[in-house]
Amino acid sequence: MLTNKKPVKILHIADMHLRHNGRLYYGTGKKINNGFIKNNFNVLQISDRDYLQSNIFNYKKKMFVDYIINTIYNFAPDVVLFGHVDALNQKDLFGLKNNFKNIRFSQYFVDTLDEKFENYAQHKNRFFLKYQICDTNFITTDPTVINFADISKTFYIPNVCDGSIDFLENYKYENLKYDIFFALSHGQHRGSLKSGYIDERVEFLKKINNQNIKKNFFGIDQNPIWGDKFFIELSKSKMGLNFNRGSSIKYYSSDRICSLIANGLLTFLQKGYSYEDFFEDKAHVVFFNNHEDLEEKILFYSKNYKDRAKISENGKKRYFDLFDNKIVTRFMIEKIFNSKITDKKKWMN
Repeated sequence: MLTNKKPVKILHIADMHLRHNGRLYYGTGKKINNGFIKNNFNVLQISDRDYLQSNIFNYKKKMFVDYIINTIYNFAPDVVLFGHVDALNQKDLFGLKNNFKNIRFSQYFVDTLDEKFENYAQHKNRFFLKYQICDTNFITTDPTVINFADISKTFYIPNVCDGSIDFLENYKYENLKYDIFFALSHGQHRGSLKSGYIDERVEFLKKINNQNIKKNFFGIDQNPIWGDKFFIELSKSKMGLNFNRGSSIKYYSSDRICSLIANGLLTFLQKGYSYEDFFEDKAHVVFFNNHEDLEEKILFYSKNYKDRAKISENGKKRYFDLFDNKIVTRFMIEKIFNSKITDKKKWMN
């Protein structure tokens, strides 16, 4: 990967949610950070929003930029990797790029880039701001369906799993309390329901009204769940629903997909996202067309433990075989340094 034997040094600038008291300890940034460590890369974190909040009373933008610059001088990273960092403007970013020409700049972006999504312009602008200075970009959507990204420097990555976090094995238990799990977040920074909030997910979920289905739904009529309570409730459910907002766009999903499949729940996936490239229907997951089709399949698999257990166990294994954070972060570094891909998986290009 590099010609010397010194471990790759990565300055990872992303929201680590320290201010939330561990409520989001299973977030994507944490899993990516863990993957770097598992690969024996030398990674140093700057949690941008935690830094800014802790300095809110004497905050000046220059303080944060100087903090990054001084950290780069002290740490001497090979790579500066941005998560969803919004506090830096174009001048700040180009200043970093021009001052540190020998460092490779990269970003990952895990929100949807579906042009029909209501917040598309905001998402595109957030991605494109850092895209201008980044040598490589990683997104959770197939880059070939994004018309503004150069596919020679923009690459797909899946929602990563982490064995130290995604540890549940629900397929081992036949008699769980609930049939189906779904958690709506109302935004990762909110711990409660957003007044008057409704979107197509809520409308879809309310159509699942068969009285024989035991639902474990959060963020609809009861508050979202976070932290360890999320995994406690997940552990009570036989199956999980992965349902995304907006129109279907190739390979995109929220990180919900990982929380479900990688924790051993039989997971229902919407058709239209090309997940069939990674998962076989009724072997690793179960695909559905509409709410009637979904209801029928929930009822069937809730009563058929052997089928459910086999699919969900295979699904968990498949997810870790393809999307483990050690695999994904190694791929990211190989792309950043334009190295040969080792142990190439079918999602890698």
